[in-house]
Amino acid sequence: MQHVRILRRQVVSTVAAAILMGAGWAGVAFGFEESPELKALVEAGKLPPVEKRLPKEPLVLTPLESVGTYGGTWRTATFGGGDSEIERSIGYTRLVRWNPEWTEVIPDIAKSVEVNANATEYTFTLREGTRWSDGEPFTADDLVWWNENVLRNTRITPAAPNWLTAGGETVKVEKLADDKVAFKFAAPNGLFLMNMATVRGSDILAAAPAHYLKQFHKDFNPDGVDALVKAAGATDWVQLFNNKIGFPGRWRDLGRPTLDAWVLTAPYNGTTQVVAERNPYYAKVDTAGNQLPYFDRITIDVMQDTQAIILKAISGEIDMQNRFIETTDARTVIVQNQEKGGYGLFIARPAWSNALLITLNQTHKNPALRAVFSSKDFRIGLSYAINREELNQLIYAGQAKPYQAAPREGTALYDEKMATQYLEYNVDLANQYLDKAGLTKRDAEGYRLGQDGKRITFAIDALTGSPIQVDALEMIQRYWRAVGIDMQPRPAERSLIFSRLQNNENDGLGWVGGGGYDFLGLLDPKWYFPHEYESSFATAWGLYYQNPKDPNAQEPSPAAKKQMDLYRQVKEAPTLEKQLAAMKELLAITRDEFYVIGTNLEPDRVGIVKTNMRNVPKVIPSTSFYMTPGPAKPETFYYQQ
Repeated sequence: MQHVRILRRQVVSTVAAAILMGAGWAGVAFGFEESPELKALVEAGKLPPVEKRLPKEPLVLTPLESVGTYGGTWRTATFGGGDSEIERSIGYTRLVRWNPEWTEVIPDIAKSVEVNANATEYTFTLREGTRWSDGEPFTADDLVWWNENVLRNTRITPAAPNWLTAGGETVKVEKLADDKVAFKFAAPNGLFLMNMATVRGSDILAAAPAHYLKQFHKDFNPDGVDALVKAAGATDWVQLFNNKIGFPGRWRDLGRPTLDAWVLTAPYNGTTQVVAERNPYYAKVDTAGNQLPYFDRITIDVMQDTQAIILKAISGEIDMQNRFIETTDARTVIVQNQEKGGYGLFIARPAWSNALLITLNQTHKNPALRAVFSSKDFRIGLSYAINREELNQLIYAGQAKPYQAAPREGTALYDEKMATQYLEYNVDLANQYLDKAGLTKRDAEGYRLGQDGKRITFAIDALTGSPIQVDALEMIQRYWRAVGIDMQPRPAERSLIFSRLQNNENDGLGWVGGGGYDFLGLLDPKWYFPHEYESSFATAWGLYYQNPKDPNAQEPSPAAKKQMDLYRQVKEAPTLEKQLAAMKELLAITRDEFYVIGTNLEPDRVGIVKTNMRNVPKVIPSTSFYMTPGPAKPETFYYQQ
């Protein structure tokens, strides 16, 4: 129950956390220290002394194991030109962040945050003296400039993101002092701090260095911006500006000031390696007064595929990483090559719950399939037809256990009935429920017929690059064939799958998912109710929730509409306790509707860490919403000599 107790403090605890950090600061006797390379620059007159580069009260980070030593390069890898590994390892700096355990939101670059009683106003106190990586001050003016000239400029931001709006209006940022700003909403926005701690929070700071970005903004450089547009080969100044602040464009801009621990020196732009080096103005120190980070630099090799990354890992060329090497099908080779690669393992615990969810689109454009998929009895029958224990042994190496699309055990939202219903492998029960769904007629080959007299046949999409999902679906194809259902696994590229979803042209989807942990369920509830087009069990209902006027939207069922109302209550609730209460009501409907067929609980995955790397947690949550490994304090990782 400790997890629940900590979670319920989340919204109000940010202020308390800041106070605690202040107390920690008072208990540390500084004499600041810095890396030898920065000290040399100070002695050469190229940098101010470290005391003048740090805030008046820098954030003090307590290393997990020990105070570290300076030096070395942290080697990681990614593939393609738009993956988020760079954002996760280098770019996890924002006003507030997750704590390493992922149990609450805590201050980061902001010294503290106060929330009013109805969650319409958030007042951030900044750390006086914080500087961008080029030495310019970071103040309330930067955040006001972002709000007025980026977020509220409809040419740059045609529509503000949902998490920055409430009551139909975009957030307003007001300067209260040089080091204090208020984010004001027209209506309650209870999930605001949680959203700030995710990938979304970095979007604000990327667009906040006004002293740098004004040159690319027509309103501030009307006579000179056209030359910059031409030099960059951009269509117009708006495209140029968005390239500077958006992902992944901001990682292709060597001049961009940052508040991160490392500063880009080789861009993410058609190169085989991205490089970032220590930020001399980084606003954090350890408990001994050493300015962080410990590592001199980070390199991210840009590979052509995930297999190349796995080979690099087992050859000892990656120092700490879980992304791309944590998959179940890679686990054996990663575990077996620890000695060869000179690394140990840490647990990369999936934030979601289910290793393979299967959805059937209840808003299908084909009336016969829509009728079948909309039958709860049909879905229950298919669930009973799956031999989950065989799947566990043959696909997940015995590491999993049967589980539905439900929150994980031990979380505040856990519902035992929801997690365990319809899990039994029982072919007789499966046939009874399929008969109950009205599918009693069969063709000459034993396949069941729909209302139109035709064989019920459909495809389940799965990622081409996820062979383990395809293998699992091929086993399930056999189980369902035994009860008269013709399902075809259909491997496809991600872009094609999402295009089908956006146009409501999907039959069904095989995917990892389920809300898993509480914060993930609150922020990304797409598997629990029709929240967006990715809610592939009722794509058109999800489109309706986001925009009722979408040409592919359909009127949701009464149960789904009730859930939509409940999720609005979740978003508006001013405390986590009230958010969880509304979410539990929502999940009770999810349980009763049984939208999604689950298979097995996602097993723990593994990441690698060099045997001499210190301060790396033994367990790190794994999800883009946590931004693995960002909240685990990579600025405190170091190599033991």
